[in-house]
Amino acid sequence: MAIRAIRAAFLVTVTIAALAASGTLFGAEKMEFDVDAFGERFIVALGGKLYDNLWVITDTTPPAERNPSFPQDVAMSAEETWRCVSCHGWDYKGAAGERAKFGANTAFRSLKQLVGADLELIAGKIRRAPHEYPDAAMPDFVVEMLAMFISRGQYDRDGLMNEAGKVAGDTTRGRDIFEGACMTCHQPDGRAYLIGEKGDRSSLGWVARNRPEQAVHKIRNGVPGAEMLAVGFLEPEQIRDLVAFLQTLDPDER
Repeated sequence: MAIRAIRAAFLVTVTIAALAASGTLFGAEKMEFDVDAFGERFIVALGGKLYDNLWVITDTTPPAERNPSFPQDVAMSAEETWRCVSCHGWDYKGAAGERAKFGANTAFRSLKQLVGADLELIAGKIRRAPHEYPDAAMPDFVVEMLAMFISRGQYDRDGLMNEAGKVAGDTTRGRDIFEGACMTCHQPDGRAYLIGEKGDRSSLGWVARNRPEQAVHKIRNGVPGAEMLAVGFLEPEQIRDLVAFLQTLDPDER
């Protein structure tokens, strides 16, 4: 499936106010735009936000019951069991990566073998079992954007940080990026305007140190339901420098 074919097919109804204010695609006051006006990085980042939480981005309601393919012995809300990240992880390595904390269940599969894979192949896997998503939440363009992200949006966790999650970057260069792109919202100490995950503390420093894979995914792709830059256009070394600096913020927040 060519990128242009995805763009041509992606004539979507959107709420401009909602897209600007909350990152959602759909809403009550609608107008149309053609994604052919946008580049690959936009599509990949939107796919990354769908991977994070497709219910927020598509403004749809998840099933009330738990995903039948999600391990019943893992304590997680029903809604969370329908998020891609809940099985495949913030580093996309499933049980071979940070999802190992939930066990070695076969649901926690790695996606790393799909880096660079054909988009039709990935889309087919998303549409088939064990993925049991309601049709209303997964129209073709949503599946295609997810496929684009899985093929072209995964970062190399092991090339970015060590086994303990410590990032060895240039914190001076990282501070320049933070002050230019992040500080206006998050403030100098990184403790403002955080929409995080269950258990996160209100501190970018804490998240970057304790949940670095999560931090990198959201930095690269943005946060569903939040006004946040998706800076995946930065070079890998710039992302490394930024996260290295974030890990120095608010050091007393353990």
